[in-house]
Amino acid sequence: MSGKNIRIKKLFRNKKNLVISALDHVVEYGVQPGIEDARKAIENCMTTDALLLPRFMLKRNWDLLAKPNAPVPVVRINWSSSFYYPLNYREGFTTVCTNVEEAVEAGAEAVICSLFLEEKDNRQMEVNNVAVFSEVVRQKEKLGIPLIGECYVVEHQEKTKQQVHDKVKRISRIMAELGADLVKTFYTGNKFHEVIENTPVPVFTIGADKLNTDLAVLKKAYDSVQQGASGIIFGRNIFMAKDPKVITKALGDVINKGLKPKEAAKKYNLK
Repeated sequence: MSGKNIRIKKLFRNKKNLVISALDHVVEYGVQPGIEDARKAIENCMTTDALLLPRFMLKRNWDLLAKPNAPVPVVRINWSSSFYYPLNYREGFTTVCTNVEEAVEAGAEAVICSLFLEEKDNRQMEVNNVAVFSEVVRQKEKLGIPLIGECYVVEHQEKTKQQVHDKVKRISRIMAELGADLVKTFYTGNKFHEVIENTPVPVFTIGADKLNTDLAVLKKAYDSVQQGASGIIFGRNIFMAKDPKVITKALGDVINKGLKPKEAAKKYNLK
């Protein structure tokens, strides 16, 4: 047993699946509707199991995350150019903007770091990205902090579903073998169980694009866990919802109590 194992156990809180939200968008590209007021956004997400956020957002709002039953704070470690949407950058050059020790000092109970691979023909960028990811692994192992490895397919709208699935399957396994304790990645549909079967750590699906209805959000979460995911990490689909606290409760019922999406939507008056 290690500090990392204890923290992972506490993260799950005896639940099978987790509802996690993300407020770390603003460290990547500065402006995100729904996170103009970080404190309000955190308050709206207090019923989630964990919360992804930048180090200084955590430091400025530490008192909220110190409350009993508050979400577990997960601090983002990397900054990557392909997340900088204002200038439409595509290649995932990556650096560490907060090391693991700094994240722990701020109060993080886990950290998240992306790994960008298979983007055009840029072998040196990929080697550098693996070096960054591996250094984060060394730091988190030394301090006993769980690491969520993130596979974000920047070009997902330009690929076929099969191509996205294959890439997610490859990179999720690579991150696990490099040392990720959990994985955050794209839901790839009816074949997603192949990603789960190929990845020897818990896998969470992301919301990616903002979905049009609450029912669609609930369905994506339901389908994810039916395929074997250990829960969801939704950003805009939670904090931009009409009532984030209500949809969080509905998501919890869907992924842990077996409530069908339409039943949960009816129960919580969601559309």
